[in-house]
Amino acid sequence: MKNLLPITSANGNLIDKKTGEVHNLRYLPGYPRQIRFDASKGNFNLNGDVSLTKKGEEFSFIPIAYRIFNDNILGMGKKRWAEFFFLNEARQVCAVLFHGYSVENFMRLAANEMFYDDVTPCDVVITARPVEKECKDPDAPGKKYFMAEFSYKKLEKGDKETLFRVTEGINFWREETTTGDARIEFALNWNPPHPVIELNGQPAEAEAEAAAVAA
Repeated sequence: MKNLLPITSANGNLIDKKTGEVHNLRYLPGYPRQIRFDASKGNFNLNGDVSLTKKGEEFSFIPIAYRIFNDNILGMGKKRWAEFFFLNEARQVCAVLFHGYSVENFMRLAANEMFYDDVTPCDVVITARPVEKECKDPDAPGKKYFMAEFSYKKLEKGDKETLFRVTEGINFWREETTTGDARIEFALNWNPPHPVIELNGQPAEAEAEAAAVAA
C-alpha cells in the first residue's frame, strides 16, 4: 500500500469519468485499516508491521471524518486523542491516531489558521511531519522521541465535492477506539451506530461543529 492521495478529479480513482459511476470503497464498518504513527521511530506503518514512511518522512492524507476526544483507549490510560479517517490509493478506508503533544500541535494549527481560513479538517490535505525531540526528564525510559507537526492545503472544489459524494451516508468509526465514555471536543462525519454507543456506555456527542475548532 503506497502513501498516495486519492485526488479525485486528477485520476478518477473514485468516480468513473466516462460513466459517472461511483467506485465502491473497501470498508468493513468499525474496522478501518490501521495506520500507526510510531513516536519512538518517527515513521508511519500499517498495523505496526509494514513501514509506510522512513524516519522523519512526511505522511499526507485527506480526512473524510475526524474527532478530537479524551478517553482511556488501547490500554494507554486517559489521553487526548486526534483520530482521522481517510482513503488510501486503493480506495480503502484507513484510520490514524495521534496523542499528546502531536494533538496540541494540530489544535494550534486548527485554531490559528484553519478557523480563519474557514475550513474544517475535512476540507484540506493534511501533512504530518515527525519531528525529533529530546526528553529532559532523567527518569524517562527513552531520551529521544518524535511528535507530529502539521500543515495543510485546501482541497480543490471538485475533489471536495467528489469525496463528499462517494462517502455520504457512511458511518466512519473504529470499534477498538469507541468506548462510549469519551469526552468529544470536536468531530465531523464520525458516526458510530447508536446501538454500539449505547452498548459501550453513554451516548457520545459526535456532532460538534467542526468549524468552531479552538485550542
